[in-house]
Amino acid sequence: MKKSTRIQLITITLILVVLLSGCSGTTNMYSSPVGIDGGVGWVQWIVEGIADFTYWISMKAGGHYFVGLIIVTLIVRTIGWPIYAKSNAMTTNMQQAQPDLDKIKEKYQNKNDETSQKKMQAETLEVYKKYKINPLGCLLPFLQMPIFIAMYQVVRRIPLSNGMVDGVITDGVRDFSNLDYSFLWISDLGGPDQFYILPILVGILMFLYQRYSMKKPDYLNNKKYKSVQASQSEKSMKMMSYFMVVMLVWIAKDVSGIALYWVIGNAYQFLQTYLNRKSSLKKHENEKEII
Repeated sequence: MKKSTRIQLITITLILVVLLSGCSGTTNMYSSPVGIDGGVGWVQWIVEGIADFTYWISMKAGGHYFVGLIIVTLIVRTIGWPIYAKSNAMTTNMQQAQPDLDKIKEKYQNKNDETSQKKMQAETLEVYKKYKINPLGCLLPFLQMPIFIAMYQVVRRIPLSNGMVDGVITDGVRDFSNLDYSFLWISDLGGPDQFYILPILVGILMFLYQRYSMKKPDYLNNKKYKSVQASQSEKSMKMMSYFMVVMLVWIAKDVSGIALYWVIGNAYQFLQTYLNRKSSLKKHENEKEII
């Protein structure tokens, strides 16, 4: 994946994070109980389905909401693993192809005529074919967005769901008031962590994951082809990633359930990346043996 594309993805993710933080007000879906009318229909259908499943799991676990939250988080992340693995493989292939793409770019750097541009496009497509790169592969992460947005709403809205709206019992609104929302030192996962332990863990895990994911494996370090523009893009990407860490911590400090969800999710994503990198390294070594 090109640096510019990765920056665009991070930018869009940042925008989504800001939108997910929501704003106060009675019409805000993030501060409304599950089942209230409003929002995008199919997204709310997903929200209600995940919420009901989380409630069912929690009740099977003695009514402990944190157990249901952890289990459902792991299930959702596991369902999204094939998409994540495919996206990760595409990124790895793009990194391997980068030296060849840089050579093509350098070859046609000052050739803007139509014939040269067509040749450059043809040679670029040949490199994509050689390394099994789908130009549309960068859109894969967005296939997970609806489920992650729905999951975020579920975690925010379950503690608010007591069967009522403005003190009036309302049909369709879920009643999850019989759940136990405590977790170790936290009395209510719907409120803030007074000791800021979970938000701090969110920040630490996210920071470490960003560092780990940005550091390419040794066999992908094509330092010879690292241009000034690439270095600047890398610095910009780091700054944006670290800003996202700050944003997540800021959101997590207000709702402990969100913090717990992100701690479990980030730890699981760390594991996903580690296992995918081991798989990619093994594949790379096997290809070298064949050659």
